[in-house]
Amino acid sequence: MTLTPRKRTRAPVNVLNQLEFPPIIIEGIAFYIRVSTSEQAELGFSIEAQLEELRRRARAEHKVVFKEYVDAGISGKSMSKRPALQDMLQDIESGKIREVWVWRLDRLSRKLADITFLTETFNRHDVIFRSVTEKEFDMSTASGRMTMHMMGSIAEYQRSIIVENVKMGMKQRAREGKWNGGQVLGYDGVEIASGKQTEIVLKPNSMEAEVVRKIFHLYAEGQGLRSIANQMNREGHRTKPGNFFSSVAIKTIINNPVYIGKIRYNVREDWSEKRRKGINPNPMIEEGIHEPIITMELWDVVQALFQKKSFSPPRTFDGTYPLVGLMRCPQCGATLGAHRVCDTLKDGRKVVRRYYVCTAFRNGGRRVCSSNSVKADDVEQYVFNRLAEVVQKPKIVEDVVRKLNKDRTVNVFPLQKEQEAIDKEIAAIDTQRKKYFKLYERDGVDEGLLIERLSEFKEQNERLLERKTDVEQRLMECTSDPIPVKLVQQLLGQFHSLLHSSPPETQKTLFQSVIRQIHFEVPKDIQSIELEFNPQVQQHFFELAPSAEMAEGAFAVHRQKSLSKYSIII
Repeated sequence: MTLTPRKRTRAPVNVLNQLEFPPIIIEGIAFYIRVSTSEQAELGFSIEAQLEELRRRARAEHKVVFKEYVDAGISGKSMSKRPALQDMLQDIESGKIREVWVWRLDRLSRKLADITFLTETFNRHDVIFRSVTEKEFDMSTASGRMTMHMMGSIAEYQRSIIVENVKMGMKQRAREGKWNGGQVLGYDGVEIASGKQTEIVLKPNSMEAEVVRKIFHLYAEGQGLRSIANQMNREGHRTKPGNFFSSVAIKTIINNPVYIGKIRYNVREDWSEKRRKGINPNPMIEEGIHEPIITMELWDVVQALFQKKSFSPPRTFDGTYPLVGLMRCPQCGATLGAHRVCDTLKDGRKVVRRYYVCTAFRNGGRRVCSSNSVKADDVEQYVFNRLAEVVQKPKIVEDVVRKLNKDRTVNVFPLQKEQEAIDKEIAAIDTQRKKYFKLYERDGVDEGLLIERLSEFKEQNERLLERKTDVEQRLMECTSDPIPVKLVQQLLGQFHSLLHSSPPETQKTLFQSVIRQIHFEVPKDIQSIELEFNPQVQQHFFELAPSAEMAEGAFAVHRQKSLSKYSIII
């Protein structure tokens, strides 16, 4: 009998089980792209050029990009004003990025200090930095760090040259009487052809020019800045950007020599860094090529009057306003600021009355909002009395804390349901991921599509995990030990004691540290006081406990629990 050899077959392979942990590793590569001009941002050429080069290099090395961070039309001068860079730094802190690629080092920054800070951040989180068009840097070696710093110094030098050239060009334009840009009430910027380029020239706006002339005449007639602002708002006029007039806006207008045909340049030097210290007392003032809308006679009268009014007499009132910024206008939401009125009594004595008034009304008049004023003595006394009442009646604190703890318990069930929903979404993503691996093994789905889908699943999963972490944290707070009534009573008692034993300026600091907001409604009725005792404030209160008994009780609670932030409403 002839035996036919049995054909050997391979045992079926459970591909899905083998691919439980995918063989394709999704590298956490981040691209950072920046362009510095609005023209490049709008056209997109420079962005696309950088992206294409970075993508080409990544494809050649078989690496998958985690995310592309693009700051379009944003200068590299300040890191804090680059949202994409800030997002990337947060992702680095979260451990989501393993490498950062840029097209060129100066795309990261042109300031050596910023480059040093960023590279130290990369090193601290074991993130590899790479400039694809320049020499690669091994930041773990001294020579690599030296090379990086040398190139950073060159980038900063190039930035300084660019800044100097721009300033030189703008100074030359000012000397020629040309406008260097910006909005100014009374004029429109009109584009005119100048050779192969276009220039912005100021042309009078007839309607706005009348408003400017009226402002100058009112001031020359003796009307004050705030009074003029109120009148402009009542009459329906607005500033060039469309905002309400304020005393600051009026002051800016009457001191701007552009209205007499002059060009002023370099009023502020490095404003973004120096702020008010960067105001130049002697700016360039040149004869402009635009038409003036204010006569020199009126200008001289206004300037002489302004100089006369600018004299500040010695301050005779030294009152404090401890609740400034803690109350909001019930009508417009602006903060309530300090305001005082000096009244003369029948016997000739003068009395200073203090108020808290809406800052929007104070700066812009009744067209913007109402005064919604409250007497400072009344509201401050109410806060003192309410604190004293709460301290002297422990039952009030017990009721407040009991309600707060009850609300925390009520929130447990909704948070648990949200946690379950997130877990279901995570499980669904995992099912989809396994499905794509199965299709890849069985049907030969394109590898590029697989990698793309895996990246999407990874991003979705990470977002869900972030949400889950947040929910778990809130759930932990709600299911943790109840807020201790005794601790809150001690904190309130210490707060009240410190207020009564402190001078006015210290009282203001205490109020600002503990009171989050005072809620009141029209007609000037205080609804509640919201207090917040953060760990720093608690520690400070414990250290300043006025008596041994108080200190012993406070520290006993402190030893039992780590300090947490507590917010209560009384």
